[in-house]
Amino acid sequence: MQIRPLLIGALAAIAVGCATTAQPPSSNAILDNLTKVDNLPGKAACFWKSNFQGDWTVLNDSTLIVRAPLPKDVYVIKLFEPVPTLSFKQGLGFADREQTGQICNNGDDYLLVPGWQPPQVPIVAVHSVTLAEQDQLLRAAGKPLPHSRSSAQLAPSKN
Repeated sequence: MQIRPLLIGALAAIAVGCATTAQPPSSNAILDNLTKVDNLPGKAACFWKSNFQGDWTVLNDSTLIVRAPLPKDVYVIKLFEPVPTLSFKQGLGFADREQTGQICNNGDDYLLVPGWQPPQVPIVAVHSVTLAEQDQLLRAAGKPLPHSRSSAQLAPSKN
């Protein structure tokens, strides 16, 4: 008769263990998944190097968003290797090996990172993304959304 209390206790312990809810993935895990080369949002694209006016946001050590030339012209760039100090850089540039004037998804272009060795970091992907895809990446990285869009989206329509 002593077996029944032990059996009930064991079943209760199993039930408690099964009842714990799985934690949702952290924003870092979501961002890491979104910024894998195979999972990048948008589609392969190019932008004119001359259109880059220094408007970028670092998502992580190997991924950034570039706006060129306008805030609505958004590209996500994935680097071949991480640059741990990328978020502290005050200036970045681009180099295109084929001298076409475009930065493309073909793997022939570089991000120029002053003070980093080597200063040319190969780019493995350039994808054009929508504003909604940009917002998803920014949220996952814990970055603020562009003010002009967030306030415009929150304002009620006058019509």
